Amino acid sequence: MYALALSLAAAALLPVVLADPNAAVDPPRLYHRLFDPAASGAPWAERGTLALPGPGSAPSASAHLVPADTLEADLAHFAQTLRSPDAAGALYQLALARPGAADPAHWHVSAVKASTSEDIRVHLAADGTPYALDYFVAPVPRDGACPKRRRKDSKGETAPPLRHVSNTTVSLVHPRHPPLPQLRVPPPLALDGKPVEPVPEKTFLQKYWIYMAVALFALRYVRVSFCVPLGFWARDVWLCGYVPRFLPRWESTDR
Repeated sequence: MYALALSLAAAALLPVVLADPNAAVDPPRLYHRLFDPAASGAPWAERGTLALPGPGSAPSASAHLVPADTLEADLAHFAQTLRSPDAAGALYQLALARPGAADPAHWHVSAVKASTSEDIRVHLAADGTPYALDYFVAPVPRDGACPKRRRKDSKGETAPPLRHVSNTTVSLVHPRHPPLPQLRVPPPLALDGKPVEPVPEKTFLQKYWIYMAVALFALRYVRVSFCVPLGFWARDVWLCGYVPRFLPRWESTDR
């Protein structure tokens, strides 16, 4: 009887233990290998673990790669394999293991030819879980174009041996939302449900008729008298007049 009670109590506490938010979470792991398309698939070796910031951290928080203990031994094995003439088409592959996916067929894989420095970009979901991987290396351009070839200085020049990259950069790509479309404001509706027609714009005469009326009144009742000479050779002949009702009245006088 007591054994049955203890079993029921343990079964009741089991979901609480499994749902503990403070439980340790397995960090994302990176795996690498040399892959030859003409040969059988090579086994994956652990490259390292990604130290990512927490879900509530700022977007500018940085991440870094913690290398595995067997990294140097794996690179030495890769260098020994590349010395073989049969490994001319081998590719260096880097994979991001998905949480809960033990089958490498479900991993995100990126392959390159060779590199001296690398840039690992980890795409994060809204909850901070990594779901994709971008792998850029130098001297390969970011757009995927072939690097420029250098002229050989000597006939006996050989390819440099494979060694550990001199610089590794890990950056995080947070989810970004596209900008919202700018929607047009619908026209206001009247009580009958029809759109309210805008007030028609006034014409030029409707706007400035009051000023025109004041000007006509001034020209109608105000007389402006003037006297001007006719010209240089007729200095003694003057024209005098005034402006009533828009029409000047000319009078010629001799002075």
